[in-house]
Amino acid sequence: MTRASVASSFLFVIAAGLAILLTGPLLLFNPWFVSFEQGRFGVAQSLGTDQGHVDRVTAPMLADLVRNGDFSESLDGSSPILDAAERSHMRDVGGLVRSLLAVEVVALVVLVLAARRLRSAPGRRGRLLLAAAGGLGAAAILLAAFFAISFETAFAAFHALFFAAGTWQFGPDSNLLRLFPDPFWFEVSLLAGATIVLSALVAALIGRRDLRRAEAGP
Repeated sequence: MTRASVASSFLFVIAAGLAILLTGPLLLFNPWFVSFEQGRFGVAQSLGTDQGHVDRVTAPMLADLVRNGDFSESLDGSSPILDAAERSHMRDVGGLVRSLLAVEVVALVVLVLAARRLRSAPGRRGRLLLAAAGGLGAAAILLAAFFAISFETAFAAFHALFFAAGTWQFGPDSNLLRLFPDPFWFEVSLLAGATIVLSALVAALIGRRDLRRAEAGP
């Protein structure tokens, strides 16, 4: 292979891996899914209100994650539902979400461009996709199993990795924890793993198609 071909292959497999890893979990950050999950776990009852009011607070918060908002939404029309420490943590979460979105966009662009560079080598492209899909799919299953068996440990490890100590732990009277309780995050974590596995399966199918095309010849 030429140096350009090696570079295209490397960029393709890295971009494919990032797309498999990020696409599904990021799509879960939408108001319809979050509202459904909040309804499942009685968020409105814990806040002494109804789901409509919860939605009118939560949807802008999800938008604030992307637009670098201030998370000052109010449930009663006066004071913010989140206190200063909770809003600070949500701004940290927003920074992480925006970084991941930027990585996702770059990965998708690189994936499309690298795939075009490799269109004359469908066999290699197929093998690279299968490698990315197999590795990420297996990792997602193992990670989901870890979250399922030791959720509190996994949840704490995730936060310790991405957020400063003392900025993400709140007491039982926290409205942030009422809006997004532990059972909510437990189920979302498992669903995020499932979306990664699903993305890996789609990539594997595309990879198999490329391999069959290479075997069939011109």
